[in-house]
Amino acid sequence: ETHRLERGEFLKPQEQVEPGTPAFLHALEAGDEQPRLAFARWLVDRGSPTTARAIVNRVWQAYFGTGLVSTSVDLGSQSEAPSHPELLDWLAVEFMDNGWSFKKLHHLITTSATYRQSSYVTPELLERDPYNRLLARGARFRVEGEVVRDITLAASGLLNPDLGGPSVYPPAP
Repeated sequence: ETHRLERGEFLKPQEQVEPGTPAFLHALEAGDEQPRLAFARWLVDRGSPTTARAIVNRVWQAYFGTGLVSTSVDLGSQSEAPSHPELLDWLAVEFMDNGWSFKKLHHLITTSATYRQSSYVTPELLERDPYNRLLARGARFRVEGEVVRDITLAASGLLNPDLGGPSVYPPAP
């Protein structure tokens, strides 16, 4: 049995509720399955690639700074339309066809001509596409501090690739 909880407190169950999905999405198939298993199968159903599209969009955003749908937290009817809908759909289908393999998705994106473009901005490109929605140049965005640290330690020969162990204190100038 599943109950609505008063203010999320598990010790205060309210009325019983039936498992389901939001009304604007396709419904769970009725069956004798456990509700969580039915929901898991619903999430990865090829008939509704919403999950695959959301994952692909997030991975794309990690590489390019902006997803194919710029509102990555909302891919619904209220969101902005994808800048390249055919590409988003194709990547989602490839992701599902490859067994939901993140490794293959990362490989597919990083070996693409779009990813390998120069990030050099010409005045002509900047005028035609200031926000790079047409993907005419490589993305430029800030790098996290941890990545800068690792690059610096690797270049100086002080990066220890082993997990755990004592911290590294490189000599300070």
